[in-house]
Amino acid sequence: MNSPGLAPLIELREVWKTYRMGKVEVHALRGVSLALEEGEFLAVMGPSGSGKSTLMHLMGCLDLPTRGAILFEGADISGLKGTELAEIRGKKIGFVFQTFNLVHTLTALENVELPMVFQGATRSMRRARAAELLERLGLADRLNHRPNELSGGEQQRVAIARALANDPKLVLCDEPTGNLDSATGRSILETLRSLNEEGRTVVLVTHDPEAAAYAKWRVQLRDGQLVAAVKEAR
Repeated sequence: MNSPGLAPLIELREVWKTYRMGKVEVHALRGVSLALEEGEFLAVMGPSGSGKSTLMHLMGCLDLPTRGAILFEGADISGLKGTELAEIRGKKIGFVFQTFNLVHTLTALENVELPMVFQGATRSMRRARAAELLERLGLADRLNHRPNELSGGEQQRVAIARALANDPKLVLCDEPTGNLDSATGRSILETLRSLNEEGRTVVLVTHDPEAAAYAKWRVQLRDGQLVAAVKEAR
């Protein structure tokens, strides 16, 4: 939670995202306003085509709005260049995807090291940090296993460790339990909740109400608009 007077970690102000399909304009987001403080656990819900993934891409500095403004730590990022957005992503945002997106030729340890390579960390620093994260997530005996030697749940834990590698301010999770069985999915959601309880800001994009129930704050998207919000009392 931010101290009084500090800007939200990320804020969307009347954000629109419009795609052109031939002569047709598709409004993926329509005037969305949202302010996320540090330490929040937000679930973004909605059916397919509601704008969930578009919202995640904008919050993750993977795309820019057609109209409106996006502020990250109080600074307007809406007009930044691709290299400037990439710098924010690399240092301040971690991503967890439904399909894990691990590099199959690398070990678990090497996969977690990868984001740190791009930030210039030394080999010894990378190794120590990656091993610490994997051990923390219960994978101490899987450091040198490649993804095809790991279960789905283990692969997702490697992906979470990789997302945490550069100690990001924000962790964005796009349907992280979508390819997992129910029990494994619950374990991953418990991990995300634990990270949030330690102070990490987490955004969970999901269509599953049971998954969304792990979050402290839930918003509903429909046809590119925020139509409902429920926030637990602190």
